[in-house]
Amino acid sequence: MFNRKADRLKLILGESSKITGDVEALGTIIVDGTIIGHVTGEKVILGEKAYVKGNITANSINIGGKIDGHLKGKERVELRATGRVSGDIFTVRLSIMEGAVFNGTSYMDQASQTDQEENKPAEPRERKVLELLFRDKTR
Repeated sequence: MFNRKADRLKLILGESSKITGDVEALGTIIVDGTIIGHVTGEKVILGEKAYVKGNITANSINIGGKIDGHLKGKERVELRATGRVSGDIFTVRLSIMEGAVFNGTSYMDQASQTDQEENKPAEPRERKVLELLFRDKTR
């Protein structure tokens, strides 16, 4: 069942469990409870009773529960019939089953561009201003 490295199960959050804070794992994360914070993993699966208030970033995201936040699926995002999303979706492949609710904007083929923009260094002018401010404070 879990053959690939990305499929290795790293975290299961049960139905009556709640985590407040960011969650990060290098394998599959299965959520049936509540997470108030951002979730990052190789594969993230939200069960029907799951709720996440925060962003989810993974190669593959499968939503059967509710999320208030943005989804960044580097390979794919799937909304099952019971899925509810309030936020934007960034992915290459998007699948929305009949019955799912999606309130937001989807951006396809731009997921990698979004990663690049986040990791872009500050503009030289901004760096110079920061250096001046820092130098003045250390004198």
